[in-house]
Amino acid sequence: MKVPKTGAMLRREAAAWLARLQSSRDPDVERKFHRWRDLDPSHAEAFERVSRSYEQAGLLRYSHVASTSPPATPLPVHTRSRSYELAIAAGLVLLLCTGLYLLVGRGFWTSGTEAVMLSTKVGEIRSVSLADGSKLTLDTDTSIEVEIDRNGRKARVKAGRARFNIAKAAQPFIIDAGNTTASAAAAVLDVEKFGDQARVDVISGSAKIGGSDAAGLRLGAGETMTTLSDSRVERRAHAPAQDWTRGMLEFDGTALGSAVELANRYSERKIILGAGLEHLKVTGAFRAGDVKGLAGALAEAFHLKISRGPGGNLVLSPKFAERS
Repeated sequence: MKVPKTGAMLRREAAAWLARLQSSRDPDVERKFHRWRDLDPSHAEAFERVSRSYEQAGLLRYSHVASTSPPATPLPVHTRSRSYELAIAAGLVLLLCTGLYLLVGRGFWTSGTEAVMLSTKVGEIRSVSLADGSKLTLDTDTSIEVEIDRNGRKARVKAGRARFNIAKAAQPFIIDAGNTTASAAAAVLDVEKFGDQARVDVISGSAKIGGSDAAGLRLGAGETMTTLSDSRVERRAHAPAQDWTRGMLEFDGTALGSAVELANRYSERKIILGAGLEHLKVTGAFRAGDVKGLAGALAEAFHLKISRGPGGNLVLSPKFAERS
């Protein structure tokens, strides 16, 4: 005998479908949604109610529940990203619609589903507290999907880098970074995905790796694994983790080409090196996004001149060209 679904069950299903539709344009997902919606009139009614609540998300950002967690300050200071606000608002709607968001102590999740899509702009670093007690810090120009429910905890890094401070729980937190997955029950991991290349740094705890030639491998604190675009895997020890979450770039004898490449990720305006400068070594700490300050410091340290390039880019070149 088929047991009828309760109102809470219908709201959870509708909220989950809304989250999937908001974060994906996959035709297969849309087909499955339409099949679910048309299966029973109660499904369509539940989805309509949840959708109306989502449209009112702007109001929910100012509700009592939405204001209980103080907003994180971005590094460097930028106007709050509209896409980020919508993602957080959508997450709050899903939580409030199910009636299962319980603010007790640190805000531990009791049941239901949290499904959000988070993103940062170029130059933005932002931290978010998740429903299971984990903390997620997104680096510049990063996009991540997160889904947490009673059946599991998972995230998909679509692009960029993030630090996962994973709260201890019976179920592991599974992070998908394309050709690599990392699974941990309680750990601090840096996970990044740029194009077809993925990397996992274990800051503390340990993580099990899957989805690559190193599937089944377990990494401990101080280890890193990079999966290259040709599926080759590199495992090695890494230096003590730089705390990029503070918005600082730290260089210690770093090749100037690599240092500038990293700094350029945090700014729309780029530093361009003249020929032959990429192998110079730089040491120091600079605020992410301050390419003007970095270019000035490099010019002074290496006796370079700064000129303005296309799009406002800063071109570094020797002050005196070699004579033939």
